[in-house]
Amino acid sequence: MNRRRVDAFLVIASEELEASRRLQAWLPRQAEYFLQQAVEKLLRAVLEVELVAAGVGHGLAELAHRLPEGHVFRERFKGFDHLSAASTMYRYPTAGGRIATVSAEAVADELKRVEALDAEVRAFCAERLGRGTNES
Repeated sequence: MNRRRVDAFLVIASEELEASRRLQAWLPRQAEYFLQQAVEKLLRAVLEVELVAAGVGHGLAELAHRLPEGHVFRERFKGFDHLSAASTMYRYPTAGGRIATVSAEAVADELKRVEALDAEVRAFCAERLGRGTNES
């Protein structure tokens, strides 16, 4: 496994979580996009630890399916698949010109779920990399 790549995914996930925290009240669509991006980076870190090729796709369920059946995070990541649409849904208008919306409250609730996932993924990666959880 490429430890530097795992670390890089975790750094980027932290930055995207921070972006979501800062944007949630004023720009909730953008905050939701950053939540999707953070989950994707966490998932890619786990895939890297497990020596599973992630490919170029961005769908969270598709990426989660690459983890072995019964993997501790497989179903957990699939539970975030509803965020997959955020990568485009909140960044582009529909063909009819509609702009999707999400409330700041919904983003705040989702942020809590992603923060819990983040802590679990970091502990998992630290264990697999033979480090204490304060490192990475």
